[in-house]
Amino acid sequence: MNDRTVARSIALGRIVFGLIMLLIPHSVLARTSEVRPGPLVWMARAFGIRDVVLGVGAVLELTEEEPTGQWVTLGALADTSDAVAAVVWRDELGTAGMASTLALAVPAAAGGWWSAISLRTRRTAG
Repeated sequence: MNDRTVARSIALGRIVFGLIMLLIPHSVLARTSEVRPGPLVWMARAFGIRDVVLGVGAVLELTEEEPTGQWVTLGALADTSDAVAAVVWRDELGTAGMASTLALAVPAAAGGWWSAISLRTRRTAG
């Protein structure tokens, strides 16, 4: 896989995940607790909006002939931040929550950073 394919795959996955969090947060949150207070649902939707915006930005950027990698970098930064937050506040998140967050965030962050660096390297070498 090349850098654009990896970046596009992560971006499309981010959009799908974001839409799920935005449109059906109760279904996602049902796996964590029977009680889903309004602020928690709102935060899930806000998280979804963040991912949709980052994903759409990256997809649009990748349509350019020579993408800068800025949106891809922002997505990688968000995924890295999610992974760090899951570890730092693991007691609040719980073992299952931490594991599921890391299972999504770590590969997305690694692929995102690899893609962003590759895109920037190709752009400066070109």
